[in-house]
Amino acid sequence: MVIDASKKEVRDIYSLAIRSTIHELKENAAKNMIKAVAPQLFKGLRTGKEEVKEECLEILAEIFKKFGVLLYRKNDLVNKDELMR
Repeated sequence: MVIDASKKEVRDIYSLAIRSTIHELKENAAKNMIKAVAPQLFKGLRTGKEEVKEECLEILAEIFKKFGVLLYRKNDLVNKDELMR
């Protein structure tokens, strides 16, 4: 899901879609979304250009803000070691 940083319009559309999904999801459905999206966002933080890293950080912040309690209770959703890199 990490998108070519040179395609700003495509990146913006994907970002908007993910953000909209985050805001619409209930906690019970969020688990699957987090398992699918978080690894790709972490990959974007490691390998992406600055614009991609910024988008990934903003989306991760929204996930942590909305589903922080879920992430705390379900240790297997996000690799905590990945966060510390």
